[in-house]
Amino acid sequence: MERYAIALDVGGTSLVSAVISSKGSFLKRSHKKTPVNSKGTSEEIITTFVRTLREALDMAEDKNLNVIGIGVGMPGPFNYKKGISLIKGVDKYESIYGMNLKKEFIKRLDLKEDFPIYFENDTRTFLMGEAWIGEARSYKRVIGLTLGSGLGSAFMIDGKIVTDGQGVPPHGWIGGLPYDNGILDEVLSRRGIIARYDELTGNLSSSELDVKEIACLAEKGDKISLKVFEEFGSLLGKTMRPVISRFRAECLVIGGQISKSFSLFGKSFIKEIKYFASLKKVAPTRMVDLSALCGEAKLVFQY
Repeated sequence: MERYAIALDVGGTSLVSAVISSKGSFLKRSHKKTPVNSKGTSEEIITTFVRTLREALDMAEDKNLNVIGIGVGMPGPFNYKKGISLIKGVDKYESIYGMNLKKEFIKRLDLKEDFPIYFENDTRTFLMGEAWIGEARSYKRVIGLTLGSGLGSAFMIDGKIVTDGQGVPPHGWIGGLPYDNGILDEVLSRRGIIARYDELTGNLSSSELDVKEIACLAEKGDKISLKVFEEFGSLLGKTMRPVISRFRAECLVIGGQISKSFSLFGKSFIKEIKYFASLKKVAPTRMVDLSALCGEAKLVFQY
């Protein structure tokens, strides 16, 4: 009997869920996006989580599917092994700090105590999905980057996520490395792109434009916007050079919402890293909104 998993990807403003088979196929009409108030009370947040999971479980039950577990991709800090949120000081999901989500889900969904529920960092689930059915298939040493509200990263050797070792920064997080008077996460991210655009346009009172609008201007030939993305790609490439060299990466795959603008920063990025003999492939994901879900399902199937 075919096995299925419920996948839940937790974002800052929405939850994305799906019912996925062990072959990597999505149950028809199960892929859903649900708004979540990450600044709400713990009860509001947990209720939204549980309702989303309940809908997916009910859909699978109606089809008489064999659901063997739930995989959840969560931003950190988080105790992924125990399912306890440690998020604090980031203006989202602060009200669920210290809560054991695993126990809450089992209790509120009326599941058996030993029903498998696995949690993992959302960038790691992105890379797991890409290694399973995406751009990173068949590569042994892979780096995954997610470019969005922050700079996420994950490292994989022979299909397994690694968080230490040669070339791997602390906790596998490149965004935490020092840059200027801060860290890379502040510049190689949504806020970094917006801040640089404001700086170049002289609008230091904070731009009303988001990355999507700046990208649209660049695609129309706006020189300042083009320069912002060119600089972004160049800095990202220079950042990755020592990491790729020491880790001996064979494949580098890029996800996150900013990866949709790869055509604007890819050339300057690849220019900085193309000389490494180990590196066989550099590519943006082709399933930007699905990779993490596949990885969350894989969390269930790999055990």
